Amino acid sequence: MPFLKLKKPLKGLKELRDFDPGLSDLAALLIGAKPVLYTDFSADGWPYIRGLCEALKLKYLMPEAVYGKAGFKAVPKSGKRMLLIGRGTKALKDAAKSWLRSPTDPAWGLLLGYPECCVRAYIEWRSLAAKTDLVNFTFGRTLKKERFHFGLNNVFNYFSRLTGQPADREAFARIRAANKDLDLSALQVISWHPCSYGCGPSAKLAGEIFSFLSACLPERAAELKERLGKPVLFRDKYEYLVLAGSAKKGEARYSGLSEPRGLLPEALLKKIEAGNLLKAGKDSVAVFRGSRPLYKITSARPFSLLDFTASKG
Repeated sequence: MPFLKLKKPLKGLKELRDFDPGLSDLAALLIGAKPVLYTDFSADGWPYIRGLCEALKLKYLMPEAVYGKAGFKAVPKSGKRMLLIGRGTKALKDAAKSWLRSPTDPAWGLLLGYPECCVRAYIEWRSLAAKTDLVNFTFGRTLKKERFHFGLNNVFNYFSRLTGQPADREAFARIRAANKDLDLSALQVISWHPCSYGCGPSAKLAGEIFSFLSACLPERAAELKERLGKPVLFRDKYEYLVLAGSAKKGEARYSGLSEPRGLLPEALLKKIEAGNLLKAGKDSVAVFRGSRPLYKITSARPFSLLDFTASKG
């Protein structure tokens, strides 16, 4: 991936890359929203990470060297190593001591600075993961069903949502192939999953992280808002479509379909693409061209209209 040029130098740095560590995680760390982040890295990426930490006065620790490769966070077959990065030594050591904790232990998420409500919701979802995708679970917990902060859009964030089952691995490979020109892992403002799309703590932190990115990397911030700030017609983890338009009260007006692309059947996509107005009901989706009805789409697995429409400001 190319390096991203900073608008103005940051502690002597003139550019950043958006992975190892991810930009959203790094931004959250630098503004104090997170005390610690963790990332994997390859050997050739170490000089960049070490230079980054030195310039930004960040501490780091390689937990596998001390605590071993056991646990859900290790990547023994990838050839990569794991790294914890923090602003202070105590927070870093506390996180390192929790390296072997289960992903369903709330202590790990709290040590990383995730809102407690989101940590507990994620743990609750884990017991349902085989039957319900996290996005559907999160939307079900959302009381007000319209106009969510685009920074809470986690539709394209598959980290911690993958089950590891063969069918899931195959579908994940397909979704990446369908979006080969996009890095889905970089399309996020917050690196955790919100407890609901109305989560106040997550929305506040998303705003602060996005403001930092806007000040330092305005082009990347604009890209995130462009990608994440659209209505999403969502059925399941890999079956969704992004509408180029806006939504209000269960209706979306759109000029076409946008990226990233999901894995919905092509015939269904063509029906929706033929219209410019979509009305999402409890049991069906109605597609219109102006006031003229075109199609009524029913599905055994219901669709949800996720309104991440970005504000104009």
